[in-house]
Amino acid sequence: MNERSVSGDRMIPAPGDVWEGEGSARGFSRDVAVEDGHRSGLTHYVMILRKRKWLIVSTTAIALLMGLVATLLAEPVYTARATFEVQREAPRVLDVNSVEADNNGDALFFQTQFALIRSRASAQGIVRRLKLDSNPEFVDVSGSLFDAKTGSAATPQERQRAFEAATNKVQAGILAAPYAGSSLIEVTYESNDPRMAAAVANAAVDEFIESTIDRQYAASNYARNFLGRRLQELKQRLGASERELVNYAAQQGIVNVTDARNAGQSQSLDSASLSALNASLAQATAARVQAEQNWRLAQQASGRTLPQVLADPQVSTLTGQLATLRSDYEQRLQTFKPEFPAMVQARAKITETEGELAAARNRVLQSLRGSYELALNQEQALQKQMEQSTGKVIDLQGRSIQYTILQREVDTNRALYDALLQRYKEIGVSGGAGSNSVSVIDRARVPGSPSRPILWLNLALAFLAGLGLGVAISLILEFVDDTFKLPEDVENKLHLPLLGMIPKLEEDQVAVDELSDPRSGFSEAYFAVRTALQISGPNGLPRSLLVTSSNPAEGKSTTAVALAYSFAGGGKRVLLIDADMRRPNLHKLLSTTNVRGLSTVLSGEASMRDAVQTIEAGFDVVPAGPIPPNPARLLSTGLRPLLAEAMANYDLVLVDGPPVVGLADVPMLSAAIEATVLVVQAKKSRRGVVLSALRRLRGSRGQIAGVVLTKFDRKAAAYSDSLDYSEYYYSYGEKTAG
Repeated sequence: MNERSVSGDRMIPAPGDVWEGEGSARGFSRDVAVEDGHRSGLTHYVMILRKRKWLIVSTTAIALLMGLVATLLAEPVYTARATFEVQREAPRVLDVNSVEADNNGDALFFQTQFALIRSRASAQGIVRRLKLDSNPEFVDVSGSLFDAKTGSAATPQERQRAFEAATNKVQAGILAAPYAGSSLIEVTYESNDPRMAAAVANAAVDEFIESTIDRQYAASNYARNFLGRRLQELKQRLGASERELVNYAAQQGIVNVTDARNAGQSQSLDSASLSALNASLAQATAARVQAEQNWRLAQQASGRTLPQVLADPQVSTLTGQLATLRSDYEQRLQTFKPEFPAMVQARAKITETEGELAAARNRVLQSLRGSYELALNQEQALQKQMEQSTGKVIDLQGRSIQYTILQREVDTNRALYDALLQRYKEIGVSGGAGSNSVSVIDRARVPGSPSRPILWLNLALAFLAGLGLGVAISLILEFVDDTFKLPEDVENKLHLPLLGMIPKLEEDQVAVDELSDPRSGFSEAYFAVRTALQISGPNGLPRSLLVTSSNPAEGKSTTAVALAYSFAGGGKRVLLIDADMRRPNLHKLLSTTNVRGLSTVLSGEASMRDAVQTIEAGFDVVPAGPIPPNPARLLSTGLRPLLAEAMANYDLVLVDGPPVVGLADVPMLSAAIEATVLVVQAKKSRRGVVLSALRRLRGSRGQIAGVVLTKFDRKAAAYSDSLDYSEYYYSYGEKTAG
């Protein structure tokens, strides 16, 4: 870091440098915040609801009132219920005794029954049964739909319209629902007339039973006609298939075979013979391959190392004798010379034994050759038998397959014909009158009390609706409002440490007067800010502090004066500089002159000593001075030397800067001063504006010490975790005074 010494071990950053602290990404620890930590999400929402509880209560009360009025004005509705049982029956057009029922189709079956109950045809039958097309409850009697004298529809067109209107209303009102785990169905109908509700529900059940019987009878007639036609077709097909089977048997010479079983047996015997030949051929081939391999190995190695040669008893005996003779010869050679008669005789014996061994080996090799030739001959003989047997089986299969196909077709046609004939006789005997699959369990009774409206239920729903609407409105209002209402909003929205919160003064209170009273909550709040600043940096309190805000009139000048009083009261030499040369305000707050000030010092018209005014011991101030035409230019040329001179003579230099937004002064001030205190007014400063100000400050590499929340309303704290904190500041003076 490029630094230059000002006084003692204190350094001021050169242009472009960044003051780095410990415990914070911006050089200051967030542990200095008055806030203990982030509240949980649930607690946050609870606080919002407590804050807007009267809105929620009002919304809920209005909803309850509307629910009560709607319930009292609603016309009573009566619900009648009838119960019947439906047994699932599969249509037996064919003999399906061996076919298992599809349990997975139960749901589809009952859905079909529900649709039939609520069908338009069923509704039309109910209207005809109860003559509802002449009932004013089901038909609009206004206009010319009914004859004024007779009360019935006047023309055929009007009667048809009345019938359609009644049908539509009945169809819309009929409801069907299953009893869980059973085959029972409940039919319900609602009406303002309890007798009519019961009549329509019972008529719906009766109409469903009659229509079910009609459908069963129609299905039986259709099945009988269908089976009659199919029997004629199958009879002709059976005769044709039998004739074709007989003709084929005659052509192929299958005289003695009367069914597929004999042909199948012959085919099985030939196939077994062919399988046995195939197995024998496989064994012969394996034996030939092994014998051929042994013979080839014998040819390559002269048979000396073959297992068959080594395992031969004669070869084994001669090999042992030869080894013994050679061993004896070698031992005698150590005593006798080779020409000695006994040695000559021994060599002759060895030669004789070697000849016998070679002959024995040759005999084994010839045996291997004979085995190979024998295996080869056997393989070739089996191959010829296999070819002959294969041709015979193929010929037999060709003839028996077609015969079997024809025989199977005859059997199939005969079985199907017999089954349809039996079913046709059953339908003819029963005449289509099967057992009814629908039975009434409970007929609908006239309801004694209305089913709705239900007062307690409507009020409960209204209460829940009003409560939900109130909560939704409260949350929407809360999230739309992006101002800083509570101390924790600073951490949540800005992610900066909260140095302190300053209470809002009453109309009859003056800021300077409150600061002069160390027991006031106003003074104590700034004392907390002073304490937070003293522990904020890596080396304690920064030597220079800029106090600014995003917009005017947020309390930055009051904060600067309050901090100056507080630090001066703590024994430090403090210089407060009014750097807001566009709209100076410090001279008004401190009742000083503004003839000479920062503008005259920067322009060279006066020295620092001439511009300094003493407020009290340890507290000096430099007002803004006359308003210059270009404050930013003055700050850019003479600010750093002025700060260096001030820091050489004071322990702390406080600068009351102009607002950040829209001006170029504050970024220059923030870059030259060690740390910046951002003032945010409660319920006024908006998050977007404050974030824009922070971006400008950070863009100039300025360091943010933290945020001071000013004009904080005690009532807002009552809905947050800041309650105890605000209570302390507001009541401190009263407690100490008491």
